[in-house]
Amino acid sequence: MISGALPARAEPSASEKATAEALFDAALDLMKEGRSAEACPRLEQSHRIDPGIGTLLYLAECYENTGRTASAWATFRQAASESKAAGQADRARKAQARAARLEPSLSKLSISVAPENTSIQGFSVRSSGKPVEQAVFGIAIPVDPGEITIEASAPGHEAWTTTVKLGSNKAAANVDVPPLKRVEGPPPTPVEPPPSEAGGPAPPPARGAPAAPAPAPAAGSSGDTMRLIGLVVGGAGVVGLGVGTFFGVKAISKNGDAEGYCKGGSTCEDPRGVTLTEEASSAATVSNIAFGLGAAAVVGGAVLAFVVAPTQSSRVQVGPIVDARNVGLRVGGTFE
Repeated sequence: MISGALPARAEPSASEKATAEALFDAALDLMKEGRSAEACPRLEQSHRIDPGIGTLLYLAECYENTGRTASAWATFRQAASESKAAGQADRARKAQARAARLEPSLSKLSISVAPENTSIQGFSVRSSGKPVEQAVFGIAIPVDPGEITIEASAPGHEAWTTTVKLGSNKAAANVDVPPLKRVEGPPPTPVEPPPSEAGGPAPPPARGAPAAPAPAPAAGSSGDTMRLIGLVVGGAGVVGLGVGTFFGVKAISKNGDAEGYCKGGSTCEDPRGVTLTEEASSAATVSNIAFGLGAAAVVGGAVLAFVVAPTQSSRVQVGPIVDARNVGLRVGGTFE
């Protein structure tokens, strides 16, 4: 009764896309006001929900504005790679140029580890709370300027920690992690199992004893159940129509904004105009899908609540339809 085509790969839901769009717009407003420190977390969350090259480019710029040069450099390089793979040569060229401009000023940190440590099972190193892979020991890695805490630990050994402070222009530091000291102590005391309430181990169940009967499920009206399902499906349809309306308005707004950046010609050269055009197209697609599914859900919910529920009998079956390309609700059987 209610069915909609799904893409072959996992995509953010309509509500998730709405959240990502709101976060993106809020972040751009903050950046225009010079509040990039507040904008960066919003762009990060927007990209986690709905990844996009345009979001990556603004996130890299936000990192650069806040002095996080290594993060900006790495994000510009990621945007260049994804732009090239997507056939967006102009974006790839600009992102690569921004990364190349930052590279000479990057601060770098190298962490060297005593050979005795690498043979300890469970040995680990963390830099600012993030794990450091053994493959990068001794290699100078670009890092954001500021204080960096290095921690080393292993089971049965004393933890080791130190803090280094790196400046913002070609600063470099090397941290040597010494051999960790083994912790000496008595072996742990074995824990005895708790006795039963009678003072001894609990007796096993008697052989052949019948199992306690499971409580019988509460009986309910199948007609009421169908009516409830119909109301839930109809309510989901109303939400879908609301989401479709939101993204329809968003598409119109984005398209109008894009026209302000793309004046004349068949192609748009302004990166902001390209981003707005892509966002308008994406919003229009989501709006169409949400409207279609929302309308189908409203109709299906009305049928379930006002047609099927009053005539519901034990021969009516309701079940979901979920496969690689479709999702929906199936109702079948005999209505009396």
